[in-house]
Amino acid sequence: MNEGAKIAKGNILYFVHADARPPKSFATDIINFLQKGYDFGCYRFKFDSNHPFLAVNSFFTRFKVLWCRGGDQTLFIKKSVFDENNGFNEEYVVMEDFELIKRLWKKYKFGIIPKSVLVSARKYEDNSYWQVNIANLKIYRMFMKGFHPQILKEKYFQLIKHPKD
Repeated sequence: MNEGAKIAKGNILYFVHADARPPKSFATDIINFLQKGYDFGCYRFKFDSNHPFLAVNSFFTRFKVLWCRGGDQTLFIKKSVFDENNGFNEEYVVMEDFELIKRLWKKYKFGIIPKSVLVSARKYEDNSYWQVNIANLKIYRMFMKGFHPQILKEKYFQLIKHPKD
């Protein structure tokens, strides 16, 4: 992601995971949001599944608390803010979005666009709702306690199956 940011020509960076589909209005949404004085932010998200528990997860993405963040919501940021703060910490393979947001939250204005990105529920289908949420909670708590990024990655890949495994 840092390499892409280096070659980007625009003033706004927008990071989207491969399993997320932003609204068609994303470019206008982001520009309008940044013009309101925000420096970076994300969307809410909803899953491409009608599972009621996944709707609960989606509901919480409207709140501005760190544990409700993550890459699935996508991340937009002024390129100047990204560059001034050395972008993503490349030691992180998981929790990289959380690490960047946590760092920037202290100095810059963060906001959540009140529209949703559509996210694949595949990870939950390949595992289980509870398994993924427990894994996410464990990794988040380890991150907040300051565990090394390599330990976070190893633990995360132990806790849930990934399609690439």
